[in-house]
Amino acid sequence: MAAGPGPFHRAAWVACPRPEPAAPWRLWCLPHAGGGASSWLPWGPALSGIAEVAALRPPGREMRLMEPPATRAAALAEGLFAEMSPYLDRPYVLAGHSVGAVIAFELARLARARGRPAPAALIVSGARSPGTPRRESDLHPLPEAEFVTALDERYGGIPPAVRSQPELLALLLPLMRADVSVYETYALRPEAPLDCPILALGGRTDVHVTEDDVLAWRTHTRGRFEAQFFPGGHFFIQSDFGPAADCVKHFLSRLSEGLFF
Repeated sequence: MAAGPGPFHRAAWVACPRPEPAAPWRLWCLPHAGGGASSWLPWGPALSGIAEVAALRPPGREMRLMEPPATRAAALAEGLFAEMSPYLDRPYVLAGHSVGAVIAFELARLARARGRPAPAALIVSGARSPGTPRRESDLHPLPEAEFVTALDERYGGIPPAVRSQPELLALLLPLMRADVSVYETYALRPEAPLDCPILALGGRTDVHVTEDDVLAWRTHTRGRFEAQFFPGGHFFIQSDFGPAADCVKHFLSRLSEGLFF
């Protein structure tokens, strides 16, 4: 296989502070709505030896704060795929939490459509399977004050430190609204299921993503499907980080042994 164009570890669009060229997998990770690459950084040490964690940083956050964030899933996936594409030079897995899982799914489809190397697996976390109906009303069109209140009440995703600083909140609101818009306007396009295995993770007390929503991911692969649930809510990958990381590490270890093919 042809070598990639060189190290990407200092690029603004990705965070990979722990390069592991000898690891069997590169794990490309997508953040939750409002999140950045930093949300995946604890996974580097946790998956050491089995995966090099490459946390993607979409526009509008962290080092890319001054770039306009995407408001549609297709545009976000296209932009990220263009940045990743030169670096699909080693076996890789895609992972994402919440809306990040949907973007990871779209990236896998893009790789297939463009004839590029396909991911060896897809790991989706805290996300309703594409094609299952949403039960909540849209938040992204709401006026600012209503949007902030509704977003915090529904997902609890705005840290108190952010809400207590109006200037910081105003700086982050465009990103939050854009990410919510990506999620709420997403529509599944009819395509054949993926061929790679899917590992779907969920929180047993997640009031927005039910176990059935997570299990419905099985319809999106012709390969092996596995699901695992943890005690926490929507952000169980933080509250139950240890068990979740162990589950992912075990999955990647079995994947490297060829047990799914």
